[in-house]
Order: sequence, then C-alpha cells, then structure tokens
Amino acid sequence: MKRAQRDGLKLGDKALNILFINSVSCWGGGEVWLMDMMRGLGERGHHVALICRLDSPLGRNATESGYDVEQLRFGGDFDPLVIWKTWRVIRKKAIDVVFTNTEKDLRTGGIAGRLAGVSAIIPSREVDYPLKPTLAYRFAYKHLASKVVANSHATKLTLLKSAPYLDASMVRVISKGIDTAPYDNIPGFSLHNRYDLPPETPIISFIGRLDERKGLRELLEAWKEIHAFHGNAVLLIVGEGSMRREIQETMRREFLGGSIILCGFQKNVSQILLQSRMLVLPSYWEGFGYVLLEAMAARIPVVACNVSSMPEIVASGISGILVEPMNPGSIARAVCHLLDYPDLAKAMGRAGRSIVEQKFTLTRMMDDFEALLRNQKEIVERKAAGYEIESLAPGEG
Repeated sequence: MKRAQRDGLKLGDKALNILFINSVSCWGGGEVWLMDMMRGLGERGHHVALICRLDSPLGRNATESGYDVEQLRFGGDFDPLVIWKTWRVIRKKAIDVVFTNTEKDLRTGGIAGRLAGVSAIIPSREVDYPLKPTLAYRFAYKHLASKVVANSHATKLTLLKSAPYLDASMVRVISKGIDTAPYDNIPGFSLHNRYDLPPETPIISFIGRLDERKGLRELLEAWKEIHAFHGNAVLLIVGEGSMRREIQETMRREFLGGSIILCGFQKNVSQILLQSRMLVLPSYWEGFGYVLLEAMAARIPVVACNVSSMPEIVASGISGILVEPMNPGSIARAVCHLLDYPDLAKAMGRAGRSIVEQKFTLTRMMDDFEALLRNQKEIVERKAAGYEIESLAPGEG
C-alpha cells in the first residue's frame, strides 16, 4: 500500500489557485456563467484570477466586481506575447488549475500552463459544434488538455464524434447551474412604463446574440403570424450582434416596428424575464442555452428548438414547447398556444422553476466543478509524488 493511502493524504482539502482564460469580445450566457463561477469559487475559499480581452464587457464587469483581472490584447493563434504574459501570470500567482474558454484560449493558455509546470489544464467546450480536423485542434485537445468539460451530453457527443482521438472518459459533462435568488425579487422598474406599453400588453422576449444561428429570421417570419392573431403582443429583442441592421430593415419592410422593440444589450435580464409572458429561443443549435435556465427560474415557459442541449433542459409540454428548427410556422403555433391558454403557460412556468431547483442549481454545479478541479490537482500531485493511481474522477453529471 502506498504511503498516501496509509496516511490518508487529502491534497484536495487545500484551497486552489484557479486561472480562467476567456478572450471573447462580447457578452453572453457563457460570460454570465463565468461570473457566477468566480463568485462561487471565491466564496468557497479559492483564489480566482481571470485573463480576458482588453475592453471587453467581461473585463469591465469582472473588474467592477473586484476580481483579480488581467486584460490583454489577444492577437493571432499561438500568439507568443499572449503566451508569455499568461505564463507570467501563472508563475506570479502560483496557479494550480488553468480553465480555458475557446480553442484559441486552450492553445495559448495550455502552452503557457505547460511551460509554467501546470498539468491541470481544463478547456470548457461550450458549443455543440464539431471540432475542426486540423493538427492545431488535435494538438490542443490531445496534448495540452488534462480533462475537458462539456456543458451538455449533446455537446460531449458532438465533440467525441469529431475527435475520435479523445477517450470518452476524458470528457466530463457538467450542466450549467443558476442562482434562483434574483428571480424571486420584485422588479425595480416597469417594462411597460419604460416602453410606453399598456399594462395588459403581453411581452414575449428573445434574449441572446443577434446572429443567424439564433433563428432570428425564423422568429421574425413567425412574428408576422403571431401579430395577426395577437395584435396587442410585443416582441422584445434583447442583445447585440451582426444581425441588428437586418432586423431593423425587416421591421421597416414588414411594418412590424410597432410590435417589436429592439432594445440592445441589457444587464438586468432577470427583471426583464420576470415581466415577460415567455421566452422564445429558436436557435439552430446551442452549446447549452443558459437563458433557458434564466427563464425557467423566472417561472415563465419557453419556446425553443428540439436540437442540441435544449431537450436536456426543456421538458416539452411540461416546462415549455420544443419545436422543429428553422420552422417559422411551428414557432408561431407554439407562441400563440401559450398566449391563448395563459393558465397553461403559468403552470409550465411553475414546472420550469421546479426543474431548475431539482437539476440546475448553482450549488450542484459548483460542487461538480470544484470536485473536478480538486481531482485534477490531486492526480497531478500524486503522480508527481510517485503514487500509483487508477482514477479519481468524479462520476458523470
């Protein structure tokens, strides 16, 4: 028997120094999740640091919240300056675990971590989209990553199909979790007053990046039919992105300006959802669809597509309605059905909140994530000490 077993060595009891790397320039569900993770891990006694893009919304929000933030100018792939600056941060802060967001972050952060002697390097796979069959991707996932976190079983399946060189045991599914407390508060402002709407106006919300894969063209096509049957309803489009100008042009061409409000990026998503009748997310695919959890926490039903991770979150007919992707007619029918039967919509909203409380809590996610981080650190330290180990990996989530 090895000395570690005999003496009951518990390396995982120590606080960890954790570095998150996220070079994304915009703000989305992944960045909301990351802020929750940093807060939660900090509350559990770990030291958390962040490397992010200069002048990004994430950098501003994290700095304003008092986190340990290093903002960099990210250049091309394998950027030597970014690698060197990341290496310097890792050495200065004695980082135990490096957690990366995009593939570029894995390549730069992974190389920096390896050069600094960090073996616990964990990329997060946030999108249900195949890996590119290139040497750069193969090198990063096979030789830099010590474990991969997938945010859904759909994402894991797509990852493994596109990367047969990865063993399934290397990919750990940790579903997102959410703090439900903000969704129990009374909104601090009125959407109806802000946008000069009659008090009885039903507000249907879309929240996300304004890009093609979110199904916005189909949503706008569906809205023409929805508006024909429910002329008093308003579609609130929350977010920024490349499709903004196209959406404005469609609103003008189809005379929909009076029934659609394009309100840009908003920080107070919880208060918007608390005043909405439902959320519509007609994406072609999603890595996870964090906003679905936010809507369910706010006790409103969701209309989403029956693809990617969304069936893992939304129980169709119970907490919302799943429709076929790229099908404006099915979107319109689902939205109209929930508007026609408000009691059913409320019941679905209550069911959604119950599902969140059972399966998607922040505490559950933090427990799974912390166990994985500790586990990877412990494996590295035991190997370095010469102990034989089989597997210390926590069970699949």
